Amino acid sequence: MPSLELSLIMKTLPKQELVAALKRVGTLLLEKGVVIEKLENIGTRELPVRIRKEGVYHYKGSYFVYTFMGQRAIHKDLDEMCKLDTDILKHGLVLPFSPPEKCTLEEELQPPALRKSVQNLLNESKKHKGISQPYYKHIKEYDYYDIYM
Repeated sequence: MPSLELSLIMKTLPKQELVAALKRVGTLLLEKGVVIEKLENIGTRELPVRIRKEGVYHYKGSYFVYTFMGQRAIHKDLDEMCKLDTDILKHGLVLPFSPPEKCTLEEELQPPALRKSVQNLLNESKKHKGISQPYYKHIKEYDYYDIYM
């Protein structure tokens, strides 16, 4: 199961209501069979743009991130639930960064003719040489006098 992150922007609420809203999201995640790794509070700050929810404009929000392991198919259920919840202003489900790939700097610094990837491309092009033909062969070459005179 891949590790996923659910980021939430909540309304600025009193502590008891905020805890209740976070419990609602947490119980929904647990009902769907995921394993919650951590809940991170990013803090309360001003929103980059105002967000309208139920006819009221919000300028501040509390940011939270749930990190959990589960199936990607949970996205539809989470999306539906978060849209219906009046305390959640915005939400998003993302895959966290994967570890960086192996460094290939030594291979990239070689001249193109010696690189393995370029040699593979050349071998592929030799296999397909002569297969593609032009679709249309021009019968007559046009010049200036044929077009404008």
